[in-house]
Amino acid sequence: MSNDVNIEQIHQYLFGEMEVTEREAFEAAMEKDEALQEAVRFEQQLLGAIEQSFEEQDRKNIEQVDRQLQGQGFFEVPRSMRRLALRVAAAAAVIALGIGIWWFALKPQAIGPALAFGQYFHPESAEVNGIIESLISVGFTPEMNRSDSLREALLRYREGGYQQAADALGAFLQDHPQNDTARFYLALAEMSLSQYESAAARLADLAQADGFEQQKQARWYLALCYLRLEGTLGPARRLLEELAEDSRFDKQLEARELLEKL
Repeated sequence: MSNDVNIEQIHQYLFGEMEVTEREAFEAAMEKDEALQEAVRFEQQLLGAIEQSFEEQDRKNIEQVDRQLQGQGFFEVPRSMRRLALRVAAAAAVIALGIGIWWFALKPQAIGPALAFGQYFHPESAEVNGIIESLISVGFTPEMNRSDSLREALLRYREGGYQQAADALGAFLQDHPQNDTARFYLALAEMSLSQYESAAARLADLAQADGFEQQKQARWYLALCYLRLEGTLGPARRLLEELAEDSRFDKQLEARELLEKL
């Protein structure tokens, strides 16, 4: 592109501010200069995008301030400089808007505690199979009386029969009240049956039981249980904050995500 052509001339051409002879000369120069054609095309697209991104009221406000400054005796700013400032401001606004949209799209949207519970509560199933198999090896067989069979109760739990599982686990705990595994799965069965208060009471004990292998799971489910109880959102958050920082917790990412949504 010729050094004799500058952004001021391109603006004059695009805004129809050239005299006829100037316009004809400019168009003749464009026919011979591909770089000039590209510059004009780029500037036209940019100004069009800026025009669309600005609200009419914003443009009026800018024009009003400009007129006030001129009326108060401030120096006349070349039109191209005003347009350049407008372009820079608009570009910054478009970039900021894009960043805001990107951040809003990626940020987990806030949801209510009850809805959060529905999204994140899934009855534990990863470890129950191993527990059932281990009970066979230590003598808890299906032939035992059902009211005293932990294995039978966990089978009902695994099959989704939560009321049957809760009844069987409750009966088992009458004879074995300190069995943490039975207490844990009874609490989960109760959560599935919307019995949140009794489930929370059991899980609160298990969450403090240092020797319990599923202690962290108990804390996770306790936090979820708190989402369905009145006045316990604070304790739920505190539990989730601790779990979100625990790299050894298998649901660490879920805890972080849920915490951001509350």
